[in-house]
Amino acid sequence: MLLRLLALLLAVTLASGCSEAMNGTGMISKRLGEAARTPGTTEIDLGELTTFGWDRFYAFGPGATREEVCRFIHAGRNVCGRIIRVERAPADHTFIVFALHGQITHVEQHALANGLFDFAFPESGQLRSASLFRVRRSSSGGGEVILLEPKAAPHPTIEATEPGTGAREPFATFQRVSA
Repeated sequence: MLLRLLALLLAVTLASGCSEAMNGTGMISKRLGEAARTPGTTEIDLGELTTFGWDRFYAFGPGATREEVCRFIHAGRNVCGRIIRVERAPADHTFIVFALHGQITHVEQHALANGLFDFAFPESGQLRSASLFRVRRSSSGGGEVILLEPKAAPHPTIEATEPGTGAREPFATFQRVSA
């Protein structure tokens, strides 16, 4: 009984997280693109573009599926379906997930035209304190490509473990939610 109650509370918490993963390009992605295209911009602090709390974020690859995101955040199919309503991000988009103390605070689709994160994400996510990005522009046959790379050397991340197993997992502090 207590376990079911906890699962329900977690599901409500997860579902109440801010989600724009169903409405095309999200607001943070749009703000990022606007900032990156402003003439003379050489760096962007992602934290200044957000209005919600977060201590880390993670970006998936282009065309990521809802299943990949759900598995990553340990959300059951029903709960995750309420947060991410599209089956797959379009080929020119990806999902970005923001979290604070292991709880999702925001999920949205990110248009790659608004900036490609040009670094390998740490397994536990990119820390907010390391989310000041250098803006590089590159021309290709399809137009300008905006590349975002951390301005400072990557900060060491805390290796999270799945309780009781010692196995490392991305965002392992997300609590499993079943619906």
